[in-house]
Amino acid sequence: MVNFVVSAALTLATGKIKGVKVPGKLLNKVYHLSGLSSMRLPYHVEPGESVESLLGFAWLKNCISCEVAAEIVYSAVKNGKSIEEALSILVNEILRRCA
Repeated sequence: MVNFVVSAALTLATGKIKGVKVPGKLLNKVYHLSGLSSMRLPYHVEPGESVESLLGFAWLKNCISCEVAAEIVYSAVKNGKSIEEALSILVNEILRRCA
């Protein structure tokens, strides 16, 4: 789901079709930049996996749609934020909406 949201946002930002695979290392950075880093994770969960899980959970619970998620990332990228920063903004918005 993260790959879809980032690909959609980058497609909107560039005007060209973009399909990306977001690396786990980047998702780990998102975890540390976002409010997720203040939460305890089970010992067997990688920080980056929690970012992917949160997005999927939020979508399943109707806290956020894929379209809104892509728009949040797109808006942040359009305003000069890196993908890591844009995704951390999305994570924080999901935490706010779903709390």
